[in-house]
Amino acid sequence: MRVLVTRTQSASRKTAERLAALGHEPVILPLAQAQHHPDAVLSGMTRPHAALAITSAEALKACPTDSQVLRPHLETPLFAVGAATATAARALGFSNVTSADGDGEALSACIAQAAIDWSKPLLYLAGHPRKASLEQGLVRHGIPAVTVEAYRMQPIDYSSEEIIEQLAGKGIDAVLLYSAETARRFFALPIKTEVVDLFAGAQFFCLSPDIAEKVQEPFSHKVSIAPKPDEDGLFSLL
Repeated sequence: MRVLVTRTQSASRKTAERLAALGHEPVILPLAQAQHHPDAVLSGMTRPHAALAITSAEALKACPTDSQVLRPHLETPLFAVGAATATAARALGFSNVTSADGDGEALSACIAQAAIDWSKPLLYLAGHPRKASLEQGLVRHGIPAVTVEAYRMQPIDYSSEEIIEQLAGKGIDAVLLYSAETARRFFALPIKTEVVDLFAGAQFFCLSPDIAEKVQEPFSHKVSIAPKPDEDGLFSLL
């Protein structure tokens, strides 16, 4: 299958490698690029906090690269939204990592179950834009939290001609959508008839129901939702 990957360039490369190993033909069309805010993360980490939370591995790229700066925080409990994000945290050196294997709501429930003294707040290394589910869940569970914007996603614009060139003028069989914002950006592209034709046979594979809701006509009847909200779940649809 020719599979369109719409993640950031670095994330898309990893996904493309997995797709190629499975015998698919990945086509990369990043719809956003991350602008990292390491100073904000460093400032947040220097304040007292009982634990860390991340909903994307992208936040880790804004963490201090100086090992001396990062070392005091590596044993701090870190709660990750899923297995891939947890793996990225461990690779950076964090040793006390828990994966919620779900979404922001599941992550807040996971944090609430932890035996932690919340006299100090949770430090949430967040992105923008983001869903409010984690922050809302923390409020419901009475967990004090400080949100630091670790990165901001900046959209990448394409003309119809650039999209056709990126797709090598050949049809796409499947489109992977990892977030509602990515889906919104995809359907905001200037898609002429020639581009629509390249997606005529495509299925849209979405990480969650809220993403599927963003798929517009004439493709809204060609949507599948991953059984689990992670990349393995998406790949199971291929």
